[in-house]
Amino acid sequence: MKSYFDTIPHDRLMARVAEKISDGRVLALIESFLGQDVMKDMERWTPTAGTPQGAVVSPLLANIYLHPLDLLMEEAGYRMVRYADDFVILCRTADEAAAALRRITAWTAANGLTLHPDKTRIGDARQPGQGFDFLGYRFEDGHRFVREKSLKAFKDKVRAKTGRSRGVSMERIVSELNPMLRGWFNYFKHAVPSEFRLLDSFIRRRMRAILRRREKRRGFGLCPDDHKRWPNAYFASLGLFTTTTARYRARLPR
Repeated sequence: MKSYFDTIPHDRLMARVAEKISDGRVLALIESFLGQDVMKDMERWTPTAGTPQGAVVSPLLANIYLHPLDLLMEEAGYRMVRYADDFVILCRTADEAAAALRRITAWTAANGLTLHPDKTRIGDARQPGQGFDFLGYRFEDGHRFVREKSLKAFKDKVRAKTGRSRGVSMERIVSELNPMLRGWFNYFKHAVPSEFRLLDSFIRRRMRAILRRREKRRGFGLCPDDHKRWPNAYFASLGLFTTTTARYRARLPR
């Protein structure tokens, strides 16, 4: 949806919420929440549409408002995967996809919403160049990758923890990295194996660069000698979580 959290009409949203909730106190609280004044650049106004982005209740309200769309697609025989206002319709043929798009377009127009013109399209995710991004993943050529933007954001977090001038112990750095790595892996563990190898290599290279700096040597930890002095086993001995090992263990039968 285009600007869903900014454009959803309050009156229509409250009417749909009232179909699910009969407690007047709760309805009044939600209505008060939606009608809170907004201040931007020292200007103040009362919104009549939209819900606050980032608020914990906004995704729930989105699910209530868009639930009829879920039912419409299900009754029409389509498989729909949706998270708040972001969704994918899975179809068997291009004609089926075109028909689904017509239904979606008509429903959104009738409910005061608009499909995003740049992100709404029909494609065959089995073919190179026709994939799509959804919830951090990139689905293309029959495979699941980590979306480039998601991978860059995570690497930036790793860089913040592995600056070459950090004056803390390697054990401390490992203890800070591990929770991040576990969380990232648990979400992206369905990606292709190459993603994990490259990420693990990137992290160890950052840590080798720290060790070089502490010996007053320049460089980024890429030379063969660095790999010999601080092999992968060295970082394993520090307890560093590696996504490649985690993926291997996740594939083993329980």
